[in-house]
This record gives sequence, C-alpha cells and structure tokens, in this order.
Amino acid sequence: MHIGPWNTTPCLILSTELMGQGGIVVNALQVRGESLLPLRTPGAPGNADVEIRDKAGIPYPNAIHIPARDGKRARTVDGFQVAEADRGWFGQLLARTGAANLTALAGGGPQTAQYLTTRQGRQHYDVPTFAATSSVDDADIQVGGTKFVGTDHVFRMGSVRIEAFSGMAEHLYELIKKGRVEEYHQAAFQSRSTPQAPHGTGRWNGPISFHDDGTVMALSVLPIRRRQPQ
Repeated sequence: MHIGPWNTTPCLILSTELMGQGGIVVNALQVRGESLLPLRTPGAPGNADVEIRDKAGIPYPNAIHIPARDGKRARTVDGFQVAEADRGWFGQLLARTGAANLTALAGGGPQTAQYLTTRQGRQHYDVPTFAATSSVDDADIQVGGTKFVGTDHVFRMGSVRIEAFSGMAEHLYELIKKGRVEEYHQAAFQSRSTPQAPHGTGRWNGPISFHDDGTVMALSVLPIRRRQPQ
C-alpha cells in the first residue's frame, strides 16, 4: 500500500530470520517518505466524528504507478495506492474503523455499527444484542481509581473456570459511544502517561493487560464449584 505518489510513504519494514543454532536476525528497511494524511481538526469538515460516504474501494490491479528510474521503463504493479484526492477520506476511514474496533472489544454492538459503512458489514452489528448470544457492554472492573466497562465471558480449561474481561476506561468509552472520536483521541493521548496499578483490583486475581488507547484485557480464575453429593 502506498499513500501519495510512488516511494513517498514513510514506513519501517521489518523481517525476522530464525537461524536455528545461528540465532535470530532482524532486518530493517526505512523509507523516508514525506506523504502524510491530512490533519483532522475536531468540529471541522473531514473530522472522524462525521459519517463518511461508502465508496467502491481503492483499485488494486495495476494500480500502483512506478515511474521510470535507473534505465527502467515506467510500469504499473498490483497494490493499493491512496491518491491525493482520497487521503482525507482514507484518514477518516482509519479513525472510524479504529473506533469500531474499540467498541467491539468492549461489547457494544450498536455503538460499533455507527462507525462502519455498509461495505464493512455494518448490518451485522446494527441488530439487537443479548448477553446470552452476543457481547454486550454490561460488565465492569475497578482498577485503582479507574473504572473499566466492557464485556466478559467464562470458559473452561479442564476443570478450571476462567473469566475473561475486555473493555475500556469508562470516561473514554463514553466518548466513543457518543460518536466523539476526535475528543476521544485527545483524551486517550493525555491519559497515556497515567500509570495503572494492577494490585488495586479487588476480586480480580489474574493477569491484566493495559494499553495506551485506554483498553484493558484481564483474566481471572473463578472458584471451583463442587457438586454436593446426592
């Protein structure tokens, strides 16, 4: 995928080689491109709070144009190339799809649907949800002074029952639920430096993973339920 003209996309490409007894080799290739997605301003046209139009998609066959260089003729190859006219739309699409990913993690079906286009499968989330059949945002855990809301599931590993929770910090999730994506990004960035204290989790007796976007995933071993003799 390229954003802008050929060879202008800033990126870092990594590959890893497992050499057996020879160790591990990591190869890195940096491309110093200058193409950037347009800056989105909250409240201004083109921000991620606005529902975007559903497009047919970016062409793929012979879509990337490689100019003539080092004696080689100009040619086209398969791939995705975001043209200048589509950069604003592409930035909105990435931001809104990211917001849909966050609400899906926390179990909010209707909240997820608001950020997707028809081609992205919006209809699969724009339906009534129930705890018995779907993920719903009706669970919460307290970690230190922060409340996380989301969804939970219970599964078994042998005879051990484990509860899995996934969600977001409540104040950030409320912004996403209300369609305020740009405000969420600002608030999440400001709270990145706030450390979480896993020891202040009350009943939660398992590993907890915190992420810079305000999301959390946690596992907890549930007490063993023993059947009473008949």
